[in-house]
Amino acid sequence: MHTRCQFANTTEMIAYHDNEWGQIKTTSQQVFEALCLESMQAGLSWSIILKKRLALRQAFAQFDITQLAKFDEADIDRLMTNKGIIRHRKKIQAMVNNAQCALAIEDDPELPDFKHYIYETAQQLLEDYDCNEEEINKAFMKLLKKRGFKFIGPTTIESFLETIGVYNHHDLQCYLR
Repeated sequence: MHTRCQFANTTEMIAYHDNEWGQIKTTSQQVFEALCLESMQAGLSWSIILKKRLALRQAFAQFDITQLAKFDEADIDRLMTNKGIIRHRKKIQAMVNNAQCALAIEDDPELPDFKHYIYETAQQLLEDYDCNEEEINKAFMKLLKKRGFKFIGPTTIESFLETIGVYNHHDLQCYLR
């Protein structure tokens, strides 16, 4: 039996902890989904997000950046009636907006794809701020906000960077540390 982080205390949370949390993502879509889910989680528990994740994926075009970037006000109105997701208009609008911002990064010939942009930016900030996570979170938030991203405060950024494996915040006794 493995010793895990304290938050991994249900079957669903154990599976998430063991198979996803803190692991490098291999595609832009996975990185974007992580950002979306962390933004949706703001003010809520992660267990709520995990319970709603399948519905969120279905509602938000599997977090396909290109598809989600095309959503309009009618789509947002439709999503506001979906009882399976978090029905918070500003969060839903942010998901669409953030897809448009991520797509702009993907489409910019001077930038790498979204996944590489996120990881390369994180690596640069780790170096620039000598691994001071509080400063990194603030700087990363400012960079993304400058690119138009919404619903991404420093706490959301910290959780996002944990999720995608930039930070290793596993408990000291955790077998994945």
